[in-house]
Amino acid sequence: MKYYSEFVVMHADEPMPDELTFAPSFWKADDYDSEGDFYARGLGGRWSNLELTKRRPDGRDSVLSVNSLRENRPYDPGMQALDLQRFLDYHDAGRYDDVPALADLPSRAVTSLAIDTPDPDDYREFLETVEAFLGHSGGVVVSPVEATQATFREEFLDDARPE
Repeated sequence: MKYYSEFVVMHADEPMPDELTFAPSFWKADDYDSEGDFYARGLGGRWSNLELTKRRPDGRDSVLSVNSLRENRPYDPGMQALDLQRFLDYHDAGRYDDVPALADLPSRAVTSLAIDTPDPDDYREFLETVEAFLGHSGGVVVSPVEATQATFREEFLDDARPE
């Protein structure tokens, strides 16, 4: 079985957490690969792309992708991040007017966190990573559901394990 999930989070345009907080076990794996503009200098934590691959000898790799689009960006992001523009457009159109945490953002950013994995433990770690990102950013999941950190934890982490 393979798990693929993506959660899109709208949040204030602030620096990202340290990249090592995204799926820590991936960084500690015997064989992993990391790519993205988080390596670039002079971004002040405002990177927009991270892709982590935990490689396994049997070829059943796990891939975590993080892409962010910032309303006020210091540079043009890749195509994956530009696809997130629609969520800023939805916000402009009033789609999230009833979400208090999104009402008074000084500047906006949207981050997609996605996992493609055959491993239930890696999937669980992904859910924990999303929950931690919500805590860091103070953001709200806007797709595929609306969820704050507390409601995300309740729905996806409390005693939840993929079967």
